[in-house]
Amino acid sequence: MKTQLAGAVSSTGPERAVQRVAVVASRHELDELSLAEVPWPGVLVDRVTDETFDDYLDGLGGEPLALALIAAAPRDPGPVRVLRSRPERLRTRVYLLARSPARLLPPGEDDWDVEGTVDLDRLPAEGLARVVENGLRAYRALGANPLIAEYYLDTTYDRIFDWFETTKWDWREVELSRIRRELLTEPEIDILQESAIIEFGTLPGAHNFLREWADEYSFSSWALSWGAEEARHSLVQCRYLREIGIEVRAKHAMYKREPYPMGENRAATLMMNIISESRAAEYYKTLARLTREPVLRTIWRLLGRDESRHARAFFVFCKELVDGSEENAVAAVRMAYVWLADRGRGVKHPAGFFYPHSSSTSGLRRIEQYAPVMTDAADGKVLAMIRNLLADESVRSVGDLKAYLRRKVA
Repeated sequence: MKTQLAGAVSSTGPERAVQRVAVVASRHELDELSLAEVPWPGVLVDRVTDETFDDYLDGLGGEPLALALIAAAPRDPGPVRVLRSRPERLRTRVYLLARSPARLLPPGEDDWDVEGTVDLDRLPAEGLARVVENGLRAYRALGANPLIAEYYLDTTYDRIFDWFETTKWDWREVELSRIRRELLTEPEIDILQESAIIEFGTLPGAHNFLREWADEYSFSSWALSWGAEEARHSLVQCRYLREIGIEVRAKHAMYKREPYPMGENRAATLMMNIISESRAAEYYKTLARLTREPVLRTIWRLLGRDESRHARAFFVFCKELVDGSEENAVAAVRMAYVWLADRGRGVKHPAGFFYPHSSSTSGLRRIEQYAPVMTDAADGKVLAMIRNLLADESVRSVGDLKAYLRRKVA
């Protein structure tokens, strides 16, 4: 038995799309359950007998079922078992309807992923409507990201956490009191100032990651760790500069508060950051080799190691996307081609590319001119990662990226 109780759909947008709710019980219990029309447009409520629930789910086909309110027999949630036996219904939220505590599931039993049990004897007149509202909010919170695992620890974030956490540097490795000012050159001081300012560009990156990945928690959790590490890069270089009598104005950090436009494809966004981090890593490592001042050498060496770690982590998350979709692979390669192909006007890097009103663009050019081979070395490592992404050892140059795109998008 299936009855539509509420329903005009006012919009086809994602926030007002049809949300289907099923009330499942025996025929007798359905007659006793009173559910007033839910007060939101776009919510459809179906009343379904428990013996026909399996057929009801078949009849839905691929249509989502957001919420099921199920009156189950004591300690035998039959309709819940039917629902959870279907992998495509794992996102459906479930509340059990009970007339007494005896209807509760056995203590500690979470096999059926039930949000809770509703005591119908104590429920106020509008109580079921509130349950429906909470259930729909829970359903929407899960989103539709195919990479969300059923269990929290089955994620890429958990897989790389220990490696990432145990390789970070300690502030005790940086002893600013031991700076030997006489070993610094004026070009190095200029580059140090530029580098400190460029690092402020990671702030909008952190903003954007949390916006662009709002429907998941794995990459977002790692992005918090990444942002915390990146925030130290400006701080340690600015502290070094203060130690030698040079202050960095706060305006440079404020210029970077506006998030730049979000990307259209997550794999492409991650590829852009693989390139950015790989280049930054090579810049810092080269600068560390060239300076004679030991404290600055330590700082730049540590920051270069950080950027290499970040590039590898971005690669892991990018590969997760590319392995599941050729569309993501094409988007990642297209982004790589855009950033690697044209260096005629200097380094193309988000820190300067999106903020022409700051000094980042000119600063990046100056760093590249200080040791031009840095970018070539970095991009060689990027191409190696792309070969790994595509499982294609033939990708050796920008021309190979172009050939790949011609084959895939022609």
